[in-house]
Amino acid sequence: MSKRSQAIEAAFLRAQRLHAAGRLAEAEQGYRQILAAAPDHADSRHLLGVVALQAGYPVAALAEIDAAIARAPKQALYHANRGNALLALGRPIEAEAACRDALRHKRNSAEAWQTLGHALGDQGRAAEAVAAYQEALRQNARLPDLHNSLGLALHDAARLEEAREALAEAARRMPGDPVVEGNLAGVLKDLGRLEEAEALYRAILRRRPEDPTAHFNLGVLLLLAGRYAEGWPDWDWRFRAEPAMARDIPGAPWTGGALAGRSLLVHAEQGIGDMIHFARFLPLLPRDGTVVLEAHPPLLRLFAQLPGVTRVVPLGEKPPACDLIVPMMSLPARLGLTDPAALTGPVPYLRADPAEVARWRTRLAGLGGRRVGLVFAGNPARVRMDRRRSVPPALLAPLASVPGVAFVSLQKPRPAAGTPEFVHDLADELGDFADTAALVSALDLVIGVDTAVVHLAGALGRPVWLLNRFDTDWRWGLGTADSFWYPTLRQFRQKRAGDWEAVIADVAAALAAL
Repeated sequence: MSKRSQAIEAAFLRAQRLHAAGRLAEAEQGYRQILAAAPDHADSRHLLGVVALQAGYPVAALAEIDAAIARAPKQALYHANRGNALLALGRPIEAEAACRDALRHKRNSAEAWQTLGHALGDQGRAAEAVAAYQEALRQNARLPDLHNSLGLALHDAARLEEAREALAEAARRMPGDPVVEGNLAGVLKDLGRLEEAEALYRAILRRRPEDPTAHFNLGVLLLLAGRYAEGWPDWDWRFRAEPAMARDIPGAPWTGGALAGRSLLVHAEQGIGDMIHFARFLPLLPRDGTVVLEAHPPLLRLFAQLPGVTRVVPLGEKPPACDLIVPMMSLPARLGLTDPAALTGPVPYLRADPAEVARWRTRLAGLGGRRVGLVFAGNPARVRMDRRRSVPPALLAPLASVPGVAFVSLQKPRPAAGTPEFVHDLADELGDFADTAALVSALDLVIGVDTAVVHLAGALGRPVWLLNRFDTDWRWGLGTADSFWYPTLRQFRQKRAGDWEAVIADVAAALAAL
């Protein structure tokens, strides 16, 4: 080896050591100095891309890694890190292709299998992600964060006990890591082991009192347990836990009490179902001022009827200037509501247009028998949650055999898997939730997974059966077949994570018994 080559190799080792120590700026400088002397030094080009990725510049990272691959196309690690850059850019399909390129060059690349797991998970392919992580474990069980990633994928695949085991191992390998402990606590919560989960969250908060994610997740757990007085303050950490949810709206935060002639903006947050659920609190707001409600556009006509609301404005446009602001889902905390009786309030609190209801009843009269609305899938944009809460259409077949029942789809948008043939699809006639409210009010029963339509039926006081997943949302509580939120709601719960067959069998039997 020439003296020049020896000098470059020594400089490369120094830069690598700086990189491993987390001194990214110095490592970057070292790699650039090597490339100034040897532009074809592929390893420096690749690691310069890795530094850019770690520093939060995925576009620059991808360019550098692509340049390294052009010089050394058979380096599996280059392709695996190309996959990581593509994941950071929100391009999981291309990331999967990059990982498969890596594995063609080196079948036993643990890094490529791990990144492939990330790419598959981001596409909602949980079972395949689990298999990829397990292969990465076989190749190198010491890879950072691998047991944690496996645990999260198992969670997504509804294999909760295995997820707990993987995350417990991750916590053993990374003691005190708040992310790993938080993930383990989340799985324990979904298993119904609330005391253990709460202990973990509180242990995190003893070490990190201002950890917003731990506060928020503890709040969710306390609400699930029905401990509302304790839960609402931690629930308020949600905007710090997920900064993307926070909005910069002018106005002083409303903390409760009289408006005294001032204007209050109640601004939208989270999903349409959440807005319908919490709309019950709007009539309880003080009447000594002006209340402006911001809502998703499909809710505008439906919410215009709410007492105590002066004006409803659409989410997506600049909200009007108001003296005070409050997020929709902070209303019960600001109103001091902690008791289930106070939280329930009068139901129904939403109403459909009587003329539209009459039109639908005439329209549906020809169906005969009991007319049942059906919602079996959620929002496809929420990949991880939607997979757990949605029922594959093929599993609905037992409902078709129940005599004297006509099913009507309330599903918008239509799921990619299609609508079962035995269901009458009228979704094209539903322009907004005022339209859906009229159709729901003309039906005898609504059956649905945890979506906005279930909340709508409950808010209208219509009979509604909830098909509830095992890892239930906090508002449905644990171990109950009803819900204090909606007196007309009945729950059919999974007894085992992912087991929709048993739920549908129970629903079919209950329908036949009506």
